[in-house]
Amino acid sequence: MYREAFINRLLYLLNMFATSVIFLFFCFDFFLILFSWECIGLFSLLLVNFYSSRVYTIKAAIKTFVFSRISDMFMFLTFIMSVSIFNTTDLSLIFIQSPFLAFHYIFIGDFSIHFLTIYSLALCLGGSIKSAQFFFHVWLPDAMEAPTPASALIHSSTLVVAGIYLIIRFSVIMEFAMFTNYFLILLGSITLVFGAITATFQNDIKKLVAYSTISQIGYLTCGCGFGCYEEVLLYLIIHALNKAFLFVLVGYTVHFFSGNTDMRQMGGSYIYSFDIAVLFFAVAFNLAGLPYSAGFIAKEFLLLQ
Repeated sequence: MYREAFINRLLYLLNMFATSVIFLFFCFDFFLILFSWECIGLFSLLLVNFYSSRVYTIKAAIKTFVFSRISDMFMFLTFIMSVSIFNTTDLSLIFIQSPFLAFHYIFIGDFSIHFLTIYSLALCLGGSIKSAQFFFHVWLPDAMEAPTPASALIHSSTLVVAGIYLIIRFSVIMEFAMFTNYFLILLGSITLVFGAITATFQNDIKKLVAYSTISQIGYLTCGCGFGCYEEVLLYLIIHALNKAFLFVLVGYTVHFFSGNTDMRQMGGSYIYSFDIAVLFFAVAFNLAGLPYSAGFIAKEFLLLQ
């Protein structure tokens, strides 16, 4: 992208986005997590809106922004419940108090609601929207309007797995909310099947990779519902590495065909760049989880649990 007019702005935004994600992973206070979550939404919006002269890009950026705000609403609701019930935003104190609130109910009129179920459900909904699960997935294919390096960073290895990371981080609370685990299993299963089937009928190569990501993240969500948090984290890392590499290869291929993303006009590319075809095959082999690959081992760990 050295010919880009605003390459410096892209680099600044990528660095700020990466800083926000690292801050999210290492902070241990709910207020800081909420702050990082907002920063991630802001910088992802600015990256998607990088080519702001296109009408389709502006529409994609607005759609991304709207879904991010819905996710932030659920996160803020969880934050309010943390302050009002746990009287703290420190995660260690929240986790210590969780077993003592296992039978705590909130009464609204004649109805009683299990507190930890509502708390974890709001948390999972916030993470699921950011992770582009079924019914909330529509922003991710449109967000492919971002430059390819941004897509490789955001839509494969950081933004869409932030919700999965959040569920793993609050796994202590998920142990006391059985209904939330059932919800994650159902949502992940539907997303897994929907993403895989939809990806089969895509002609746009970047949207194909986007729907593939939706399917794989559904696989991870389903694993979280079954309580396989260590196995989910292992597969998350392997998927992120492979998918980021795949995005770079897709960007190279699109650049090779003068910006064309229609796969129906990309036949015989192995004749012109055989090494890229070999790398494509290797990454696809890994992501498909075929025998003797890293993806196969990670999926076996997940399925055996």
